Order: sequence, then structure tokens, then C-alpha cells
Amino acid sequence: KTMRVSLAWSILIVCAAVPATAFAPSGGLPIANARARTSTSTRMQFEMPKFELPKFEMPKIPGFEMPTFPSPQQGSNAAKVTKVAVTGTSGMVGTALCMALEAKGMEVFKVGRSVDGMIDILPEDLSGLDAVVHLAGENVAVGDGPLGFLGVQAWSPTKKAAILASRVEGTARVVDAINKAKNGPKKLICASGVGYYGFDTGDAELDESSPMGGGFLASEVVPAWEAEADKANRQCSVTKARFGVILDSSAGAMSKLVPLFSLGGGGVIGSGQQYFSWVSLRDVVGAIAFLITSPVKGPVNVCAPQPVTNAQFTSALGAALKRPTFLPFPAFAAKLLFGQMGEEMLLGGQRVMPKKLLAAGFQFEDPSIEAGLASALAPPAPARIPPPPAGLP
Repeated sequence: KTMRVSLAWSILIVCAAVPATAFAPSGGLPIANARARTSTSTRMQFEMPKFELPKFEMPKIPGFEMPTFPSPQQGSNAAKVTKVAVTGTSGMVGTALCMALEAKGMEVFKVGRSVDGMIDILPEDLSGLDAVVHLAGENVAVGDGPLGFLGVQAWSPTKKAAILASRVEGTARVVDAINKAKNGPKKLICASGVGYYGFDTGDAELDESSPMGGGFLASEVVPAWEAEADKANRQCSVTKARFGVILDSSAGAMSKLVPLFSLGGGGVIGSGQQYFSWVSLRDVVGAIAFLITSPVKGPVNVCAPQPVTNAQFTSALGAALKRPTFLPFPAFAAKLLFGQMGEEMLLGGQRVMPKKLLAAGFQFEDPSIEAGLASALAPPAPARIPPPPAGLP
């Protein structure tokens, strides 16, 4: 009996796995015979009896609901995107974004730099591409002096000129290539910053409709930067991603704060009441991937929905590292050491809300500062080592 059952299952599996044509002669079924059988069947005066199946309804069970499963985040009316060009691929965001897009199966063209240090991009590079993500730009928190890497007197006249040129001239090159490309991209996402809203707005909640503020970033850098990106409007829709402070322990502000706080040297800066609009690195990458396929355009705030004050951030980082935060950093010291950069970026701040992203349906993985710091401080995933080629020991 066991042998008969096994034989029956074997025949069933073979019949299911092998295509039907495998059982026909190599030339297939003769057309004449097939037509003859069709003709014969149409002459048969026979009708299948009609059956009415009873309607079935799921029985209602008290306290039970059918489960739902989340789908991957995409913009409303998501466009199909398979090929994307990215600038600034050696930076923190660019590196993570390229890895994420490639993991989604997209083809990523990594834009390099020319001998003069500017973006090296030509119209033919963008032919056939769906979108461009422009991230390249001079670091605003690092100076050009001996202690510039610490941000000491970071905004010298030379540094300011470099910050402005890298954004305006770099964006101009990208836009020129887009406008001249044949069958070019239909979407440009250009990095920008929440510095657009100024640094002395207090606890007022700001969104994409809020007016431009004052200061170097607000009045000189961001407006010129975004205006250059808007010149691509003839060819594609333009999204200006206004980033908050991006949290990741490997780079940016966190790479300087974590060692200091780990030694017990952390504390509030100035009054501690200035707001701090932040976002985790993985939410930045997720937001950009979301915006690539979304019809959302214009300025978009890419920052967490729960901004915090400097005092709240300081307390949360100290708790995450299990270190005290009893050493305040006075306002006069911040101005003395860091100059205008310290006044705008350390003693000033903005309470910015991601109104457009939330309205479009984007879901933050790290909405709270505790979640954001946990993500930023998490050890990186170990690199996958590919197996050696076959035949090698």
C-alpha cells in the first residue's frame, strides 16, 4: 500500500512539474486532428447543468479581526523608477542611499568629481535615467583653519565662499545636464536645509509654508541653492529636501558629540532652550527613496516629527550613553570659539515639522529622540564576506 501511494504521488508531482507539451509528439498535435476534435465538440448538443453555489460569509468571532500587513513605503501615485543618478556618494547620506537603492533593485549611477573638485556630470550621463538625487556640498560645520575640523571659527570668508559655491555652482552643473539630456530624468531631489527658516524663531512651529528667516544660511545660502535647483522645472519636477541635523555616530555632529559625552563632558549649550530639528540617517534614506517615486514637489522638510530642545537632546544622549551631563557650555564660549557658526547652529535653532511628508503618508521609523539616538548609536551591521570562488581552498 505504501508503494502504491508513493508511486501515485510521484506521478502527480511529475505531471505538475513537466509542461503539457512534453507529453505530445515532438512536432506537437496535428492541426487537422485538433480542428476535427474542435468541430466535433461544437456539434454535440449538450449543455452543462447550472449550479448555484451557496454564499459563504466569514463567521463573526467576538474580539477577532483579520490581520493586515504593511506594504513597502511608496509615494501616493508612485512612479516606476529603476535608474537613479546620485551625487555626493562618498558622504554619509550618499553612501547609505546608494546601498538602499541598490538593495531595492535600482540601477544607481554614482556621479563623481572632476579635477577642479566640482561635480563631473554630462547630459549623456543622464539619458534614460528616471531621477537625480543631488547631495553634494561643502560641509558647513568644518572650518579651514588649524582647528577647523572641530568647527573652531568655521565660517571664515573663504569658507563661506566655498559653502555657497559648492551648492550653487554644483547644482547649476546638475541642472544644466538635466536640461540638455535627451530622454532625461523626470525627477530632481536636491538637498537643502532647515536653516532656511533662520536661527532665532524661538518655539514657533515651522512648516514648508513658513517664511525665510535671517542669518548666513537662511538669507545667503539656501535661497540661492534652491533657486538654482528650480531651473530644472522645464524638464522635471523638483523636490527640495530640507534636512534637519542628521544623527549617525559615524559622521556629522554625532561623531564629535559621542566621544565628548562618553568622557562625561556633555552638557547643555547656552540656555538649552533653543530647538533642535533632527532626523535619523535611516529616516533620511527612507524619505529620499519615498520622494523619488512620489509626486510631492517643492520644499519638503526631512526631519523627525518630534523636535526637541538642546536640553532635551543633551539629557537623552547622556541617558543613551549612561553618562552624566553636568558640564554646561556657556553662550559666550560658543560665540568665542565658533563665531557665527556657533551663534546660528549651536545657540540658535528651529522647531521644524515635516508637514508634507506626513501628509503624503510617509512613516518615520524613528519619530522620537530616544529612537533616533538608539538607531544612531547602534553598531553597524557586519560586512558580508562573499564565499571564495569554486575550486579554491
